[in-house]
Amino acid sequence: MELPQWPRAWGDVVGAGRLKAEPADFYVDEALPESASGEGEHLWVTLEKTGQNTAWVGKQLARWAGIAPRDVSYAGLKDRHAVTRQTFSLHLPGKPDPSEPLRLDGVQVLALKRHGRKLRTGQLIGNQFVIRLRDWQGDTDALAQRWQRVVEQGFPNYFGPQRFGDQGQNLSRALAWIRGEGRLPRGQQGIHVSAMRSFLFNALLAERVGQGTWNQLLPGDFLQFKEGKRGFECLEPTDSEWSRVASGQLSPSASLPGEQSEVFALLDERESTLLSAESEWTQALVRLRIQRSLRKLRVYPEHGQLEWQGSDPQFRFFLPAGSYATALLREVSGCDEEVTP
Repeated sequence: MELPQWPRAWGDVVGAGRLKAEPADFYVDEALPESASGEGEHLWVTLEKTGQNTAWVGKQLARWAGIAPRDVSYAGLKDRHAVTRQTFSLHLPGKPDPSEPLRLDGVQVLALKRHGRKLRTGQLIGNQFVIRLRDWQGDTDALAQRWQRVVEQGFPNYFGPQRFGDQGQNLSRALAWIRGEGRLPRGQQGIHVSAMRSFLFNALLAERVGQGTWNQLLPGDFLQFKEGKRGFECLEPTDSEWSRVASGQLSPSASLPGEQSEVFALLDERESTLLSAESEWTQALVRLRIQRSLRKLRVYPEHGQLEWQGSDPQFRFFLPAGSYATALLREVSGCDEEVTP
């Protein structure tokens, strides 16, 4: 299933380069909300891995510790074609730490420490990125200006293409599944449901980007705080709310569709109209009893820096959990990925 070219917020890119030409060109370091205490039945293993799949490494850790794969957990998946630092937790009640050193190609153990709780999916503050584009060609001054604009004013919070599988295969399989034309193992259903919801969210966001309202307040928007509290419905905006949206303290949201436990009259009406052509998917999500949630339309990179490695731009920035570095990069530069499946 071919993915659409969702519109960019800040205009055409000002140059292009090769992304992930080497694993070291895409560095990711996750930030967790807590550190291991040193005591407990869960062994937290912090690794740096190069060119390795998160789920595969998790299975190898289970084999190393002599436990079932279900007893290994992690906060989230990380890019395979990259250098990534992340933590896994291994449930070892009444068991000692593995006596043999871990030997996996492309994997280095950085820390082993016990903790009283397992590391759960989504238990993540965000990720620090260092990304280099090789053989970049374009206007360097224009790139610096575009980068500064993205850092100061944010970028559309699209889900990245990796959410949808290679060439949109997750969406194709999900569509066949909800039509009864194919089967999905229970363990794979969640990722395909997420792909459907992410696609619908991107469609809602793309409409706002096309209108130029993705970073503006419309009556009826559900506003979320830059960090912290959940947010609120804004039916009759005040001057203060207009100002806080303009400054980035508040951001409008769109739905990850599903069964609605809350009604937001104006927002629901707008989104229902925009997604009318996708009713097959929205109805399937309701049948599956998936609860609607809300996601910010806008995100800001933190501590953003643009450096140069010779003629190659290198970007340093931190993104909150759930946001995609690829969504940021597509606002500043064309990126051809030099990787194989």
